[in-house]
Amino acid sequence: MIDFISGILGGIIRLIYSVVGNNYLIALLIFTFLTKLILFPLMLKQLKSTAGLQKIAPEDKKLREKYKDNPVKLNEELTKLYADNKISPLGGCLLPIIQIPIVIAMFFVVKQPLTYIAQMDKSEIKTYTAQYLNKAEGEEVTDNEMKAYEINIAKEYDLLDMKIGDKISLGDTPKDAFSKDETKRVSKWTLVIPVLTLVFSLLKNQLMMRKSKNTMSEDQAEMQKSMNIMMPILSAYFSYAWPLALGVYWLFGTILGMGQQLLIDKLMEDKDLSKNNDKNKKNKVLFLGKGENND
Repeated sequence: MIDFISGILGGIIRLIYSVVGNNYLIALLIFTFLTKLILFPLMLKQLKSTAGLQKIAPEDKKLREKYKDNPVKLNEELTKLYADNKISPLGGCLLPIIQIPIVIAMFFVVKQPLTYIAQMDKSEIKTYTAQYLNKAEGEEVTDNEMKAYEINIAKEYDLLDMKIGDKISLGDTPKDAFSKDETKRVSKWTLVIPVLTLVFSLLKNQLMMRKSKNTMSEDQAEMQKSMNIMMPILSAYFSYAWPLALGVYWLFGTILGMGQQLLIDKLMEDKDLSKNNDKNKKNKVLFLGKGENND
């Protein structure tokens, strides 16, 4: 399944890559932008669901306290509360369900760009691998060797334009900035990506926490707080230990996600303000009408 998704994502990146003049960085940024754009309606639905849960949070809390010893009745009352307010408690689950396979597939795409982006034949990759590893004629090249060295081969033989300037490549792995082997060592500038990934992931999670904290119990809030620290650390680690392309994808996606959320928050605030103004105008008209009748 993941191989299938990786093939689709790699094919899309390949198409963009050819359109933009064989520039991997630009292709990756455009791909990330398009992914966020396509998933934007689901993000909007998720944030609307969060806003709805915040609105009914006080009533939800009262019901949980009132029927804490009667789970059947509690479930009935909560179901009625959600139905009356047209809220689905699972309304925000679809986005992560779709995002998780995409993120996992991208691990394989950036690690095996010749298979998924360049879409080279396995026999051709095997030939390059044998050459890269200085295999004797007739010596076997395993599938694991091809997968493990594919990104190195793409860099070594310039099979994809992955360069960012003269010293950095999207095929570089930031952890290799500390390699004792000079032939493997990469620019320390690659470390900027995992650091920025950590910073922006923390900021994004804090933004999300601010919107959803009123809908959580104390235990849920504590668990979410821990997750909001652990997930950015994991993101930074993978950006550090995986080819730079993954970190760029993750970082740019995080920044776009923050921008989307701020935009939606602004639109929802303007909508609420408009509703309040309309309500105030209506109340004012009713008040004036009553005054005229009294006269």
